[in-house]
Amino acid sequence: MEYEYKVIDVADCAISSALLGEGRIETGVLEAYINAMASEGWRMVFMTKVMQRHLLVSDRETLMVTFERRVPESERAARAARCIDDVIAAEEQAKRVGRKAVAGAAGAVLGGAVLHAIADHLQEGE
Repeated sequence: MEYEYKVIDVADCAISSALLGEGRIETGVLEAYINAMASEGWRMVFMTKVMQRHLLVSDRETLMVTFERRVPESERAARAARCIDDVIAAEEQAKRVGRKAVAGAAGAVLGGAVLHAIADHLQEGE
């Protein structure tokens, strides 16, 4: 394993996304992320824009930025040996995040149904 890679998300301002329906990734923020990674020996090799659902009501612009750096020769065998373990750990983490998202969405739907039922009950009492 000669190179290792890291992918980070740089998102727009969540408040402007929710309030205005669109956001913007600040150039200074993106530059700070890239410089911070460069200070640790990472070099940016790819960047793409993706839209992600945010708070069930709006889309949020996110830049996915991929960095690479050389693995020191003395660490290459050990890093190569743990690659499969890293993949398994990443997949498990993704599953946990997915389960939390589903639970959050289900909670929002259930909460809305309860509020609707309470409102109906109060209207019937009038």
